[in-house]
Amino acid sequence: MAAMVRMLSRITSNSPITNLDDEDLNKVKADCDLAIVRLVNERAKIAALIEDRMGPGDGVPSAELKREEIDRIAEANALIGGPLKESSTRSIFQEISRVTSQLRHTVAFLGPMATFTHQAARCRFGINANYIQCERINDIFSAVEKGTAEFGLAPVENSTEGAISQTLDLLATSELQVVAEVCVEIRHNLLSRSELNKIQRVYSHPQALAQCRGWLQSNIMGAEVIAESSTAKAAQLAAASLPEEGIAAISSLLAAEIYSVPVRATSIQDLSSNMTRFVVLRRPNSNGKPESEPTGDDKTMLVLATTDRVGALHDVLNAFKQRGVNLARIESRPSKSKAWEYIFFVDMHGHWVDQNIRDVMEELKDHCSSVRVLGSFPFVRRATNTPVMPSV
Repeated sequence: MAAMVRMLSRITSNSPITNLDDEDLNKVKADCDLAIVRLVNERAKIAALIEDRMGPGDGVPSAELKREEIDRIAEANALIGGPLKESSTRSIFQEISRVTSQLRHTVAFLGPMATFTHQAARCRFGINANYIQCERINDIFSAVEKGTAEFGLAPVENSTEGAISQTLDLLATSELQVVAEVCVEIRHNLLSRSELNKIQRVYSHPQALAQCRGWLQSNIMGAEVIAESSTAKAAQLAAASLPEEGIAAISSLLAAEIYSVPVRATSIQDLSSNMTRFVVLRRPNSNGKPESEPTGDDKTMLVLATTDRVGALHDVLNAFKQRGVNLARIESRPSKSKAWEYIFFVDMHGHWVDQNIRDVMEELKDHCSSVRVLGSFPFVRRATNTPVMPSV
């Protein structure tokens, strides 16, 4: 408490900090540290109280800062006028929010630890949730369907390589509901116990290999590229290898830290703007309606199959146009039930309860052999910062 009092006195004082000598500066810094520790622990207690009071009608739990919280922090940072950029302050507070969160939900993710799916799950549910590692994407769906996990997180789209077809196919056949989305900025790194010029084999997830294709061809031409089930599994292989074996992995910095593998090159993805979107899955509630209440900036996901006639897709798209509904994405996939027959995944702006969305849904029934709402949830418009701390 004494440190807090001293800090408040210092903040309200007109005496410039530049007048202090090194010893006094170190004392002020120590007071800052003590005050931060106290406040962070106090925040953790408050977060626990709020989370304990959450009920069925309070939406999908999240350890991330809400938009109004981010705006409030940005406004405070601008008012104080300190050396920290707004983006830096936001990253610090996002990490504080995840660390102090006391959410204990069971969450299935594509393992092992330090995959980008794991990092996305920690972004959403914090570091204290109970995480279940799955070997394959369909295992994530299965864990949620069976009730082994309350939530599941699966990658659905990458800004460089496009849709994750396996996730889309599972969404088309599963009864699970999409209750939220997480968008993560992807930074690939080359991990190896071997020097760069000694690398002979590079392991990673097929998506990661594709996203770094140009860099690999330019920097380690001739190295064998081998697909693995995940970027973290590739990091484990690199960690278990000897330097003379020439084995490398494309993975995250968190994987490098957790599995103790040297980083030979950073940010090796071919495009600087490289993001992956993940969907949060949950079993449908009893009334079948989306769990999230409308926020005014929402997204609704549909899967539909058009009737087999000329102009069917045109009529579907025209239904959205006539009601002023903006489409964020449309993706086709083979129906798997009949050769050359396709289903369509549609992301549209708006919530399931909005009148124009309900009107579109009614008209789509006239043009489609099947229409299903996968979920409605808040629109995520920018990538979240991935956690900088190892999992516990």
